[in-house]
Amino acid sequence: MNGATSEFSKGDKIKVIGGDLNGISGKVVSLELDTGFINFVPIGIEGFTDELKLEVKNVVKYFEPGDYVRIIDGKYRGETGLVI
Repeated sequence: MNGATSEFSKGDKIKVIGGDLNGISGKVVSLELDTGFINFVPIGIEGFTDELKLEVKNVVKYFEPGDYVRIIDGKYRGETGLVI
């Protein structure tokens, strides 16, 4: 990604890309950036409401149709739009 870094915020939707929880989607509850961890609640797992903790390197932001986004790197940097 040409040096771009993804910054996470409380409420962001994420997807796990590494480790035992690979493929699970969730919503950020809190960040521990000084230790490199992110706390989140899984989405789509009925009856599961516990917070999980993972290293930031194992998650990416996740977007769905209808989400409003701003481009942070590349040719269209700074532009905004709707994910379709």
